[in-house]
Order: sequence, then structure tokens, then C-alpha cells
Amino acid sequence: MLKSDLRKILYIGIILVVVFAVIFILVYFNIDHSLDVSIFRSINNINIPAFNTFFAELTTYGRAYFWVPVVALMWILGDAFKNEKAKRGALLLILVFIVIIIVGLTLKQVYYRPRPFLTLSNVHVLVPKDFDSSFPSGHALIVAAGAAIVIFFLRKRYSLLLVLEAALVCFSRVYVGVHYPSDVLAGIVLGVGISFIMYALISKSKLFDNLFKFVDSVYSGALRIVHLKK
Repeated sequence: MLKSDLRKILYIGIILVVVFAVIFILVYFNIDHSLDVSIFRSINNINIPAFNTFFAELTTYGRAYFWVPVVALMWILGDAFKNEKAKRGALLLILVFIVIIIVGLTLKQVYYRPRPFLTLSNVHVLVPKDFDSSFPSGHALIVAAGAAIVIFFLRKRYSLLLVLEAALVCFSRVYVGVHYPSDVLAGIVLGVGISFIMYALISKSKLFDNLFKFVDSVYSGALRIVHLKK
């Protein structure tokens, strides 16, 4: 990828972080909160039994239970089929997820927004209730970040499926009654923004290249040890 392309990705990432800051200001000062509630109601009130089960399961298992295996498969299959690009993507995903988790937890400590079911009546909550800050959506942060990274490292037919999974998980957070739409939107733009910034600054760096070689050598050594024991 050309340096000019990396700069464009970096600028897009920075713009998305600024958009997140704008959303935060709107949420903090309750600007257009009535619109947020209206959209939340329209989604949460759908209440179709088949959808209820699907989105409840998706929101429960669509984050860590899904994306940890994705990272593992990208590395393992990348190694098996000599696809270094996929392996590099797996390593960058790990780094991005670490940063995203730290940022998400910090934001939830800095600003507390009650979950919709704590402030609104007649909310259909389809999963066990969390009582930490509703803003931003941690699920949206992580899955959006993951989807943004795989676009750069996987073939389109695979990356688009993962993007679709991430989109459905994000939608599910409102459907099951645990987040406002603005929580999810904020998580998406921040997750993608951080991913773009990290991709632009890290993926082609010498430091990342050295880290990849180290991890790859450790993995290869572990495989040799396992093979010798057999």
C-alpha cells in the first residue's frame, strides 16, 4: 500500500474520532435525546419471537465468542496456507482489541450514562442486564474495530461476511434493550477510527514487522516441540 493511501486512512481515522467526540457532546448535554429514544423504541418494540431469540443469541455470542476464534483461525489457517498477510492481520487485531478494550473501559469510568431500561418504561430486555455505563457500546467498539481491520487483510468474500456479522451485533444491542442507538453509533465510529489510525501508523512499521517475526518464530517453535513430542 502506498504512503499516500496510508495517509488517507489515517485522516479518515482521525475524522471518525472527531465524529465520536461530537456524538459524546450531544449525548452529554442531552441534545436530540428525544430522537435517540424514538429510534430506540422503534427498534426495541419490534418484538418478533424469532428475531428475539436470534438477536439475543447473537448479542451474547457475537463478540468475544466469535472474534477470538476469528483471530485464531486467521493465524492458524494463514500459517497452514502460507498466507502471511492473514497472520499479520491476526496480530494487528490482537493489538487493536487490547487498545479498544482499554479505551472502552476508560470511557465508561469517565462518563456514566444509565442503560435505557433504567430510565425508560416498558423496555424489552432480552438478555441479562448490565449496569455499567451505556456509553459507548463495548460490543459495537470491538466488533466494528474487528470488521475494519479484516477489510485490509482478508479477501472481500470473507471480510464482507465479518462486516455483516459486526453490523448485526451492533443492531442487536438496541434490539435487546441494553443500548441507545447513539451508544452503538459512537462505538462504531470510535472502533473504526482507532482501527484505521492503528493500521496506518503500525501495520507497515519496522516495530510491527519485528513483533510479527518474533511471534511467528515462537509459534513455529511451539509447533516443532509439539511435533517432536508426538
